[in-house]
Amino acid sequence: MTGADLRSANELRRLAGWNQTEEDCRRLLDFAPRGCFVATEDARVIGTVTTTTYGAELAWIGMMLVHPEHRRRGIATRLMNCALEHLRASGIKCVKLDATPAGRPLYERLGFREESKLTRWQRDATAPPSAPQATNLTMRTLQPSDWHAIERIDAAAFGVQRGFLLKRFAQAAVRALVWPGQGPILGWGLLRAGAHSDYLGPVEGASDGLPSLVANLLAGPSSRVTLWDLPDDQAMAIETAKRLGFETLRPLARMRLGPEIAACARRSFFGIVDPAVG
Repeated sequence: MTGADLRSANELRRLAGWNQTEEDCRRLLDFAPRGCFVATEDARVIGTVTTTTYGAELAWIGMMLVHPEHRRRGIATRLMNCALEHLRASGIKCVKLDATPAGRPLYERLGFREESKLTRWQRDATAPPSAPQATNLTMRTLQPSDWHAIERIDAAAFGVQRGFLLKRFAQAAVRALVWPGQGPILGWGLLRAGAHSDYLGPVEGASDGLPSLVANLLAGPSSRVTLWDLPDDQAMAIETAKRLGFETLRPLARMRLGPEIAACARRSFFGIVDPAVG
């Protein structure tokens, strides 16, 4: 993939109804200029896949798309094999992805196995505005000086360092908050603008403050649908989603190829960054 392919890649994304933007695709290409691939026919882009590496051992696969008119021709398999060959040549031991139900059979044929379950939740644009939860917790806007603490929180939740990615995604934030408002940071979260909906995530930190953090991120009027991808084993997050007017949209499966290489503090995960990057 090159920068010249981004408009065509974004059109595939639009046809699939996914919420990433062309700028999201640009960020993924910037992260891995030699690790993102397209399938072409007669100089026309008909498929995409991206890879994002976290250190020397873990990588994520995303944006696995094939034009509707060109499916069932083995293009997705060829794209995935291209991505996996690239990652193996780079010495990556563990590869993960977040699979939709449509994509899961392909990934299983390639050796991926389910690691955990997630669900996409949706809050309708007509839902009443969220009022900040009445607690004694204070929130404030994320500042550049907060990143050291945020990277520590994320590394504990996700298992590896990925501050380079978080900072770029924060640039697209509608709202970026940390809590508490004073003292050491215990949690943080983003609300970002997607192609057709706002996206809530990541939301991470000590679980007792995360419901209030989510309510504050959603506070105020909005004319857009909000999407939120939650781990199914996060009971407090699910309770918060229901209280704030979210409803389930579709399942996702977090899948892995290769051995687990990092321990994750899953209880501190209230929402992923994006299915394309984990």
